[in-house]
Amino acid sequence: MESVIDTTIKLLEKYPLCNRCLGRLFARLGRGLGNDERGKALKIASLLELHKKILNGNKELIDTAKRVALNSKLESKELLKLFGVEPPTNPLKCYICEDRLDNIINSFAEIVTKIVNEKNIESFIIGVKAPEDLIKRENILVREYRLAYWESIKREIKREVGKRVQTITKARVDFDDPQTIFIIDLNDNTVKEEVRSLLVYGKYRKLGRLISQNIWIGKDGKRKYSLSIEDVAKHSLEYVKASSVVLHIGGREDTDVRVIGDGRPIVLEYKSPNRKDIDLAYLNKVLNSYTPWIQFNINMRVKKAFVSRLKSFAGQAYKIYRALIFSEQEITVEKLQSLEKFFENKLILQRTPTRVLRRKSDRLRKKMVHQVKTILISPHIFLALIKCDGGLYVKELITGDNGRTSPSFSEFLGSPLQCLMLDVMHVHEYI
Repeated sequence: MESVIDTTIKLLEKYPLCNRCLGRLFARLGRGLGNDERGKALKIASLLELHKKILNGNKELIDTAKRVALNSKLESKELLKLFGVEPPTNPLKCYICEDRLDNIINSFAEIVTKIVNEKNIESFIIGVKAPEDLIKRENILVREYRLAYWESIKREIKREVGKRVQTITKARVDFDDPQTIFIIDLNDNTVKEEVRSLLVYGKYRKLGRLISQNIWIGKDGKRKYSLSIEDVAKHSLEYVKASSVVLHIGGREDTDVRVIGDGRPIVLEYKSPNRKDIDLAYLNKVLNSYTPWIQFNINMRVKKAFVSRLKSFAGQAYKIYRALIFSEQEITVEKLQSLEKFFENKLILQRTPTRVLRRKSDRLRKKMVHQVKTILISPHIFLALIKCDGGLYVKELITGDNGRTSPSFSEFLGSPLQCLMLDVMHVHEYI
């Protein structure tokens, strides 16, 4: 296997490289060294090895040594003269970075430091966009010499700029949840700021009916419902000083369905927030000042991955509903007791309801009803508490939807049923 020095000599015989770019090609070898230190050490070691071989009689290496000495771009005139090379008037530029890398790191570290100090940024990460030709030149060397221990120039810039900013300022590099992402664009030599979204988790209760989750604009361009969960969330934008807010909700209820009990899980994602000192208690106060019909209880900050968990678990989490039901035929306590027993841990086959076919594909769902408890109010009206899987259409469980849901309450009782009112009483959490 070829030694590191042999590979370095081959590289420098053909390509002029600055200390950083050469060191980066062997970045995973040796701990505690910067690429500039590693590169300089490799150059000196290579020239010493060539000098030893020439002194031992390998005169054919003199031309190789001269090319390596010139392409090493070392400032030591004595080392160059050792091989009969005069310091060039116009030194060759680094093949990869064209002698720009040190300046790139220094100048962008200064720019980012200034922004961090001016805006009192507490945490950040660095991103880099590099010109395609620069990346291409680096990859040519990696492929040509089958280099296995290299790192990319973008990685070095991110690390070195981040280290310097962190040393000079009070801000820290935070890969998991940075306050700001700085994108260094070497194509136009600019720094762009991307403020990470603020995500907060909690629950909302919808105490009235005809309230949608999102603002609903009809085909006529007018609002279909005068109040939505989104309206309340937008009311808090001024406090958070964010550009917009996105709702991530654990499931969906119809506009005429209340959400009571302890509420439905929700994550509010505030885009580009400019306020750092978010007080969740005060945020709740702002949210709950909008209307008495919608109440929030936001209790913790979360990360982006939490949203995926919330949505994936929404279909698994069991829910408890309360339904007020009208029956065309008279109902007895005995019939309701039989219904409770029949629907205990009952598998329900449910095609997409007729009322939502215009916006959802027709497919068969298999959901469980775990338990039903009933109270007879009058001969034609009864109350039902229904514990079931998330994703079950409860209205259709009651009516049968012309046979598209089976078994249904209507089918079992042998009477057309109508859901007069429906409430979400509980949504189980998997967090």
